[in-house]
Amino acid sequence: MDYETLGKAGGISTTPGTPQWALAIKLKLQSVLKKDVVVNGEQLKAWRELMKQPAAYQQLLDEQGKPFNSYEELCRAQPPYGLGCEAKEIEELISRLESTGIKTVETPEDTVKDLGNPSNYFHKFSKLVEACPDNQALNAPKIGEILDYAHSTAQLWRKRWEHLGWLEQSKSSGRGFYQITESGKNAVKNWLEQQPEGKLNQELWVVVPKNPQKAAEKLIKSFKGEDLREIYKLIGESFSQELTVFHSDSDMKKN
Repeated sequence: MDYETLGKAGGISTTPGTPQWALAIKLKLQSVLKKDVVVNGEQLKAWRELMKQPAAYQQLLDEQGKPFNSYEELCRAQPPYGLGCEAKEIEELISRLESTGIKTVETPEDTVKDLGNPSNYFHKFSKLVEACPDNQALNAPKIGEILDYAHSTAQLWRKRWEHLGWLEQSKSSGRGFYQITESGKNAVKNWLEQQPEGKLNQELWVVVPKNPQKAAEKLIKSFKGEDLREIYKLIGESFSQELTVFHSDSDMKKN
């Protein structure tokens, strides 16, 4: 790995060599080609150099769900899978940027917000794959239910995954319904295989609904048996303390 190039690239905080790292580079290159962001020649060249490495392009999947065999193949593939151009077009763009002498990098806030953290693309999508083992049709309400998201947020993620080719419109369930593609399944499979054992799905927070039954279902899905017993114990202790305080107050009023 060329660490000097890594240093020049900037804007990519994920671990080099991981699927989310490769995805982050591809998303940035796509944004430049779509003119969503303005970069200088040095930064575009750094992203290009990183994407040319097998550790990057081999992490990405084509329309058939297979890893790309070369950087040039990735370039020629149409979005969302590839860059939709010839490799020489990126070289020409780098030359033009270097000749203009642009010194600053302008990244609109909306673009950064849209790209988000690439690791989230895999982590959240893995929950959809897990919840739909038989490739059931999905719509925004269902995605929101699986991820505990509001309808608008679920729609945003649905659009992101559709753009990546991980979701496609269902041919049998009607308008507004989507199904997980083979490319999406393979992307999650490759990502899961690279995650350290015991590190998956260890989130800092769990959002629990107010409805008691749904809250219980959420806790059961989010924690292992030992953790659930600890939660049960703590709730029981808290409830016992409240009862003790209640009885003490009642006795004082009687006296």
